[in-house]
Amino acid sequence: MDAESSCPAPGLWNTTLETTYCACSDSDGDGTADCNDECPNNPAKTVPGQCGCNVTDIDDDGDGTANCNDACPNDHAKTTPGQCGCNVSDIDDDGDGTLNCNDECPNDPAKTAPGQCGCNVTDIDDDGDGTANCNDECPNDAAKNATGQCGCNVIDIDDDGDGTANCNDECPNAPAKIAPGQCGCNVTDIDDDGDGTAMITMEWQ
Repeated sequence: MDAESSCPAPGLWNTTLETTYCACSDSDGDGTADCNDECPNNPAKTVPGQCGCNVTDIDDDGDGTANCNDACPNDHAKTTPGQCGCNVSDIDDDGDGTLNCNDECPNDPAKTAPGQCGCNVTDIDDDGDGTANCNDECPNDAAKNATGQCGCNVIDIDDDGDGTANCNDECPNAPAKIAPGQCGCNVTDIDDDGDGTAMITMEWQ
């Protein structure tokens, strides 16, 4: 063994032990001479470790990455925040490219927000009226989203304003009648003598 080989600085040969010991100072007083101490000014370390001299290699979450290199030092599953942040998994259950943490429909690959119809139901609007089919009783009638009095594809117009739409009003221009009765539209069915036969009295000229 070379008497000088184990010391960066000149060493002294111990004849009794037949070994070399370093005649170097110990600047940080940690018991390891500077010549063998890679962190000669840090009494807590003799090698830089992950964090370098003067920074502790503590690993609070026990994930094997020291806090100094761990952007999520208290999350053992992550060392960087990713899209979701520390302590939240970056999982994407439906595989749509939007992680669960940012996906309001995490189990629906077609949607990331409920929209009008909710998750797992398409927001298609076949008639283009702005109301999705899921909420539209008349999904193929752009003029209506409820059946109303007349049903889909028939307008609920009420020309005489009597509350009965034309489609159900046999007298659509007579506000006093919805059926002709005995006298016809625009003629009241008055029966003054109560014999069951109406008198013809013109109400509109």
